This record gives sequence, C-alpha cells and structure tokens, in this order.
Amino acid sequence: MIKKLLIPTLTLTLTACGAGSGKGLDNQGLPIKDEPPTQTNGVTLTSLQQTIFGAICTNCHTGSNAPRGLRLDSEENSYAFLVNHAADEIPDLMRVKPGNPDASYIIRKLEGASGIVGSRMPLGGPYLSQEQINRVRDWIANGAPRSGTGASPTKISNIKVEKINNHLAASIHFSRSLEVDSISEKNLNLFYKSVDSDKSYPIDKFYLLVLDQSLEINIPDIDPNADLLNITLKSPNETPIVDAQLKNINGSDDHNEEGEFHYEQILK
Repeated sequence: MIKKLLIPTLTLTLTACGAGSGKGLDNQGLPIKDEPPTQTNGVTLTSLQQTIFGAICTNCHTGSNAPRGLRLDSEENSYAFLVNHAADEIPDLMRVKPGNPDASYIIRKLEGASGIVGSRMPLGGPYLSQEQINRVRDWIANGAPRSGTGASPTKISNIKVEKINNHLAASIHFSRSLEVDSISEKNLNLFYKSVDSDKSYPIDKFYLLVLDQSLEINIPDIDPNADLLNITLKSPNETPIVDAQLKNINGSDDHNEEGEFHYEQILK
C-alpha cells in the first residue's frame, strides 16, 4: 500500500480515528502499531530477472552471441556478467558497482546519459520507464545482492530536480520503503544561491509529500535568480529517518546507518 503524507512546513500533522469495534486497539484504547514485516522489503535479482532482464533485455542479450558478451538470460548469467564486471565499452566502469547506481554503467545506458558509448538501451526503444530504472537502481543501491534484498542500510538511490519559472520540484527516491511518519521538515534544510551573490539563502516555504519510497519536495516560489539548490537531509538520533523495517537510513553513503545527505543541483 502506498502511504501519502502532505506536510506543510511549520505545521502539525493530525490523524483522526473513527469509532469502530475496538479491534486493533490495545488495552488503553489506542491503535496497535503494525509489526514490521519479517522479510526485509526491497528489490531482488529474481524480480528484476522476471520483469526486466529476462522479460525485456533478452530480446538481444541471450545466448553465446549476446552483444558485448552480456548474457541476461538467467539469474546466474545476469549476476555474473553484471556485478563487478567491467563494461566493455568503458572498462574503467563496472556494469554494476554494488552500492553505487550512478557509477554503474548499466544505469547510464538505461537512462541514455551523456558519455556512454553507442546507443541507449534497450536498443531502439521502447525505453524503460523511470519507475523500472529506479528498481534497478534500488537493487544496486542495496548492494546488488545475489539473493534476497541485501543487508545494506536503505539509502538514496536517485534524485531529480526540475525548475519551471519560480516553481521548483525535487524528488528523492530511496532504495526501500520508508516509515512515512519519520520524515518531517525538521529533517530537511534547503538553501539556494543566486547568480549575483555567493551567499546562501534559506528556503523557508516548502511542502513535503512522502510516497512509499520517495520524498517529494515542492518549493512554490523560489527566487527567479536562483541558480544553485542545496539540499541537506538529516537523520539525527533524536529524529531519525527510518525505513519500513524501522532501521535508520544510510544518509552519508558510508555503508552505515544515520548520517547526513548533501546534494547540490545547478538550476537551469
């Protein structure tokens, strides 16, 4: 189920419970918090094989004559020819670098990033949706495990920023589902710099929308001269951001829980 929470800054979030049979309440009449599922959520290689690698990529990448020798016609081959395997087109890059989607050549090929050799994949399209690509990103961010969903802490696997006139929207995508109630404006600092000054200016008016694995930031009125956005996502001990398993996220990208996430985006 996708949970939604709209948080205007500097306001309180209220929840209302209607009358009912009392089922699901504790001995004080309060709602019983659901226990986290026993199986860690996240993307598995098995699911990617069924929905992307085997279902789409094997239109070309199958058998002994697979392009660039990249066989994706079984879980075993997908893992062997992707994870920590140098990209033939750019040998300095791994096809999949566990824990780092942005440094994984497969992501660059799927997104058609600048600097790739040859064409965007799948060759000639139709291309994968961002949702499909994010699933590959999530698997890599979680360590590209051979089986299961991995033991690495949940981390940010993708971020997109778009500015239209004086409106700015940022989407921060996490590698696993979040505990919605653990995120508030207290976890976020936003600043911008303008073309005529090196000074950083705080952004005080913004809205947050939490959607399962993503944090959507809406800035309705940013200085038209702003040309650099700075996002700091904090997960301090007193108000940590946690995933659906109630484990602290890996904010500092050091393979450990907690820490701060810093991001800068040039605004065009």
